[in-house]
Parts: sequence; C-alpha cells; structure tokens
Amino acid sequence: MSSPANSSAGHRRTITLTGLCGLVTTALLLLALGPAERWNAPLKDAENYVQDYISVHGRLTPANTNLLLVAIDQPSYEGVIFPEDVVNDPVLGALRERYPWSRRVWGALIDRLAAAGAKAIVLDLIFADKDKSGGDDELHQALDRHADRVVIGSCFTPVSTDQVTLTTPYAGLIPDTSAQPAALDRRLGFVNIWADPDSVLRRAQFRFTNHQLGDVVNAPGDTELLSLDAQAVARFGRAAAMPLGTQSVRFRYTAPPGQFPVISVADVLTPSLWEHNFKNGAVFKDKLVFIGPTALLFQDFHHTPFKPAAAEQPDMAGPEIHLNIINAALHGEFLRELPPLGSGLLIALAGLLGAGLCQFVRQPVKRLAAIVALSGVMVWLDQILYDRAGVVITVVGPLLTLNSIGIAALVYDFVMERLERVKLRHTMGLYFSPRVLDAVLADPGSMEPRRAEVTLLLTDLRNSTPLAETLGPAGMFALLNQVFEVQTVAIMSEEGNLEHFLGDQFLSYWGAPRPQPDGADRAEAAAMKLITAMEALRVKLAPEVQKLFGYGVALHSGRVLVGNKGSALRLDYGLVGDAVNEAARVEALTKYYGVRLLVTRDTYAQFSRQGLRRLVDRVIVKGKSEPVELFECANPCTPANYPDICQRYKAAYDQYYFGRFAEAQALFQTLADESLDGPSRVLAARCAELAAQPPAEWPGIWRMEAK
Repeated sequence: MSSPANSSAGHRRTITLTGLCGLVTTALLLLALGPAERWNAPLKDAENYVQDYISVHGRLTPANTNLLLVAIDQPSYEGVIFPEDVVNDPVLGALRERYPWSRRVWGALIDRLAAAGAKAIVLDLIFADKDKSGGDDELHQALDRHADRVVIGSCFTPVSTDQVTLTTPYAGLIPDTSAQPAALDRRLGFVNIWADPDSVLRRAQFRFTNHQLGDVVNAPGDTELLSLDAQAVARFGRAAAMPLGTQSVRFRYTAPPGQFPVISVADVLTPSLWEHNFKNGAVFKDKLVFIGPTALLFQDFHHTPFKPAAAEQPDMAGPEIHLNIINAALHGEFLRELPPLGSGLLIALAGLLGAGLCQFVRQPVKRLAAIVALSGVMVWLDQILYDRAGVVITVVGPLLTLNSIGIAALVYDFVMERLERVKLRHTMGLYFSPRVLDAVLADPGSMEPRRAEVTLLLTDLRNSTPLAETLGPAGMFALLNQVFEVQTVAIMSEEGNLEHFLGDQFLSYWGAPRPQPDGADRAEAAAMKLITAMEALRVKLAPEVQKLFGYGVALHSGRVLVGNKGSALRLDYGLVGDAVNEAARVEALTKYYGVRLLVTRDTYAQFSRQGLRRLVDRVIVKGKSEPVELFECANPCTPANYPDICQRYKAAYDQYYFGRFAEAQALFQTLADESLDGPSRVLAARCAELAAQPPAEWPGIWRMEAK
C-alpha cells in the first residue's frame, strides 16, 4: 500500500504531466493547422520534406507507354540540320533559324503526327502574337483539320488577388468572338501549373470556373475552363479519368527529371529519321504526343519532390511535369489528403498516447523505447497508406507531439528526480555529515566495513537528571537541542563527521570515511570552538540552570571499523571499535579530574603544534589493560595563571611518579588550595592514600576501578 507522500507525489506528477501534454498538443495543433506564416514555416517545411521523401521513395505511378514527349531541346538546329537537308523543305529550313520558328513548323508537325495516327497532339505553347513569317495559315489549317485531336495552350496572368488576365492564341489561329470566346474552344487549355507555398509542385489544377477567375471570359460564371492536361486527357479519350471539382488535387509522380524518353522535334521532321527511326510514324500511332520546350534557354523548370542530385542540375521541365500529371490521370493516381480536422485528430491522438505513456510507463528508458517504436509505426503507417491506399496523412505534427511530450516528461522526471535527490540529500544531511553522506550515497546498501585511523571527539552533558527535573521534559528537550546545535556547528566548521546524538552524549570523528591527515588538528580546533560556544550558551541560561550546567570534552585517536551496521531493513552508519569505548572512559575522567578537556597521547602526538599543556595523569581505565597518558591543553576554560599551574603541577607529578608520595601530596595540596585546581586535588588525595599504604611496586601508573 503506497504511503500518503508517494500518493501525493504521484498525483502531482499526473496533473503536471497531463498539463504538459495538453500544452504541447495545443501548441502543435496551432502550428500544424494554422495558415502558413513565418512563425510556423519550419513545421510546414518539415512536413513537406517528410511527405516528399515518402513520395519519392514510395510507390510511383507506372509509366504509360502511350505517352511520348517531343521536345524543343535546342533553340536552333543549325548545327544538326545541314543546308543540303533543307533543299525543297522550308520546314527544316525554319528549324535552322533561332526560336521562335515559323508556325508552318507546327502546322507540319501536327499534320505529320496526325497522319501517323497519333490519338492526341498537345502543344505546350502559346501562340499569342501574329507570326511575322506568315506561317499562321498553315497552323490554322492544321488546327482545323485535326480539331478532334489537337490541343494548344493559353495562359493566366494574375493582375490582383482576385483578378487575372487570360492570354489566348492569335485570333488568326483560333477565332475569339463574343459569341464563341477562344478560351472556351476545346482545342485550348491553360498551361499554368501552380506550386505550393514552398515552391514545390505537388498538385494539379484541371479546371476553374469563370467566376473563380473573376469572370475573365464573356460567359456564365459556372462555365468551366480546362487545363492543357485536362484537354489532353479528353482528346485521348479518357475524359472520365479527370477528378471532379475545381480544387487542385495531389498526384503521384511517375519518374524523376529526365526519365521520360525525349524525341527531338527536329528528328520527327527530318524525312530520313522519320522513316528509319520512327518507321514512317508507326511509333506515334494511337499515342498521346506532348510537344514542349525542355532546353534550359526557355527556363520552364519547376521544383518537384525529386530534388536535383547536384546544384548545377536543373529541376523538372514543364513538359515532363505535364506528362506526370497526364499519366497520373490515366492511371487514376490522385492522392487523398486528410482534411485539417483529420490532421488535428492525429495530433490529438499522439498527445493522448504520449500522456498514456507518461502515466503508465514510469521508467524513462522503456518510455523512450516505446516512443521510438510508436514513431517508427507512424512513419511505416504513413508509407503504407501512401503506397497502397493513396492517402497522405500528416506525420511530422503527430511525431513532434509524441516526441515532444516524451522529452518534456523526461525533463520533468529528471528535474523532479534531481529535486528529490537534493531534498533527500538535504534531509540526510540533517542526520549525516557531508563526508559520511557522500560515502552512504555512493554505496547505500553496503554492509562491508573498512578499517580507518580516526580522531574522536566525545562530549557529555553533566547533571542530566537534575537538569531534567528542573526544566521539565520540554525544557530539557530544548536545552539538548541548543547544546547539540552549538556542538554541531563547531564540528562541521572543521569538516568533522557526526556519529550520533545519544541521550546527552555527542560523538564526532575525523579520518573516515576518507582519510584526513590533519584530523587531529581539526579535532583540537573543533574542541576549542565547542568549549567557547558552550560557555557562551551557559551565560544565557537561567541562574538555577547555570549551576547545574556542566560538560566534558575528550579527544582520542585509534583504529576503528567504519561503515553501515544494522540489518537489511534498518541501517546505521557509524564506528565500531575499542577506541570508541576508550574515548568514552576518557571523557568520563574529565568530571573525575574536574577539567573541561582531556586529550590522550595518541591524539596529542599528532598535533602539528603542541601548545601549552600539562600531563594530567597516567592511568589504566576501567576494562583496559594498557595505560593511557592524559593531557590537558590550554582552552577557553583554563585560568589566566595556567602556565604557572602547569609548571608547578609538573614538579608535583614528578615527585608522585617516582614514588615520593608525601612530598607530592604537599605540592599538590598547596596548588589545589591556591588555584582550586581539580587535578591537583585528585592527586593530593591519591598521594595521601599511597603514603598511608605504600605499594610494594610502583610503576607510576594508576588503575581506575570505576568508569
């Protein structure tokens, strides 16, 4: 059963991530469905790029072998058609001139292709002005003779946002009267092709109504004007293959630029080539022949989803694009695009999937793997729908939604985890010192202790029972917190580690979990700060509490085991070893000797600067067999005449050490009476006892019988 804290955190996470999912989804909906503007252009461009990639690498429309391209691939065929070839052939002679050629060329070409049995002859050309060479009659007659199979071009030119002008052929070719406008002649179709806002041509426009064009033709508003491609398909006998309506439709391309076989217009009009290469026109029988410019000079090139392999390569020529459109119509390869509502639903669905993953897949790696898998499924589904169903669905919007939610959730979880770690570290920092905390977090479950040389500082609050009776439970609790506060500040300021608060006792150490070469010096400095702070605290206490307020401080060094101790369910990081017990015995002796601070030789020997001090005693503490030398160092509680006390105490202690107990007693007693010195008082009483009953052997070491 989850704890209330975990439940609250989970609820907060759910609300926050749900809000993030909603925010990301809404933002992507606005970006994807809004009109193309600078602020959402990158998303539109990315969607177009992905869709172009899918269309180029997906299924293409199979090429219809009945479509042929006769190209104006040179502005002049002077270098191809030689003078001897044009004898008695004015058409070939015209091709040796610079473009535009005499229109008798086009009349002859139409006649030749029609005679060969071409089913539809489409000229991607606009004969707007009168032919100065006088070839209009030949072309006019050819158009009339083969009206059921020939189509030529017209062109729209925008004048304003809702008005265009229509350029139709010269009236000598197709009459233009109010009763029968040339624009409505079935031999005429507009050549315009319109690219998308990113200048890439993906859609075909087969018809407009007169009203859509601002009533450019003297005809009813619902009169339809057909494109060159629509007229071509109709002349080919497949008018029903054209899509209905006046909206542009997306089509499936057939091939990249340069893949349609190109037949030069000069080859078709050269008799020898017509006979040998085209079998006297049999090649063109029942074909749709599309005639148009492919030479770079004409600059009739457009961007398509097929990006040029190199910058210097041209895009797709206009006639090739027309053939792609016509081929798509003949195969019924028009693509259906989701309406904005459908795209919005896909993005919303991606948002719901992302929200579900954030809620139910908590592990970041698994969640990212699921998002990557779902992204792959989306792309695969888009490709399948494009190839098999002819459906184009938005893919970048849903992908961005799903992945953005995944990233947002990852960032949120990361930030929250970092905050939780900071919070945990802060909380654990209330129980562990920084060095210990680092060690615990580095290997939290380790039960393997390690040996360490440490310096211990142990302090104990005296008269706990009388203080508790005086202050009461709440007051005693507050006093302990004040005491532990000043002690903690002193220890932490010298990079010490806190072992634990045990009742009124406080243990800290240096040298673990990482070695501290200056641990003894830091312990001494911490002891001095601690004593100073405790004395400052004393003066703030009530007079009756001041009388009872006392404490002792001990410094001792030794080897211990350090690490986690306890069970798998409850661990406590700390020290274990005889040195800890000995430090406790030494601290207890501060009360016995009536001093604030005692330092064992093990610690004193490690001080880098051994200041004013005195050897207080050599003793064997309770429960031990080895003697320990106890020093008192000058500290905030030692009197002003402490140097004199140290000198006189040493003289007395030398007498005591060498067994001259009576002399030592006199010196100790005098010092105790004059300076109220605690150690002198203790040693004077001991010397009196030893003088009364001298030991058989005296090693100069006193064995303590009490703790």
